[in-house]
Amino acid sequence: MLDDWVARIEAALLGLLVLAMTGVTLAQVIARYIFGAPLIWSEEAARYLFVWMSMFGAALAVRQGAHYALTALAERLPPAAQRAAGVVCILVAAAFLLVLLVTGIEEMMQAHLQDAATLPMRMSLPYAALPVGAALMLFHLVLRAIGFGQRA
Repeated sequence: MLDDWVARIEAALLGLLVLAMTGVTLAQVIARYIFGAPLIWSEEAARYLFVWMSMFGAALAVRQGAHYALTALAERLPPAAQRAAGVVCILVAAAFLLVLLVTGIEEMMQAHLQDAATLPMRMSLPYAALPVGAALMLFHLVLRAIGFGQRA
């Protein structure tokens, strides 16, 4: 199933990002406290890795239905109203993710004009996490909504 395949790629990338962030942070600690020569690029790299990790993690959480939800009111509604509330929540979440996707693409394109402070790259790379994450979350949300995604 496509949902499983995408989730495996997300999980693998998430694992690599955690490994990279751990390595960068460890290298910074060793360079600063053992050699007395801090790495000027490590904090920026760790920050961008963390943003990418957050977006992949959020996408996987959408797939698993693991995002925080307030259900106290919805659980007191009759079943038909619960279903209607669920549809409204999905539509609101999808609308939000669409806005995030479109504005993320716009921000990424504008950030391409700027260089990173300490790393040899354009800022479009860290900014790309926003539309990529939004697209992945929207993908999983739609599959869950139509019954093809993983159920919690």
